[in-house]
Amino acid sequence: MAEEGSKGARQASKLTQYGLAMVGGAGMTLMILAASIGVIYGAALDAAATHQLGLAIVIGLFLLLLAIGFWLGWVRPFERFDDINIPAEPEHH
Repeated sequence: MAEEGSKGARQASKLTQYGLAMVGGAGMTLMILAASIGVIYGAALDAAATHQLGLAIVIGLFLLLLAIGFWLGWVRPFERFDDINIPAEPEHH
């Protein structure tokens, strides 16, 4: 029983991963929307609107990089990876 509890402690929370995915997805969505608006209304935009679109892209990129950074720090996928040269342990059903 104690082994199961410690095994669960090493695993990252699904809710945390979901939240980080939502933050990263919001950043990507913001960047895509700002770029789309810039492409559609490009010539008709004044300097202030262009500045706001650029700022929206920078904020979206910041959110995406923030989510990726926190995900790397929380999940640490580089510590637990599959090595195809080592056979998997047999599963007990």
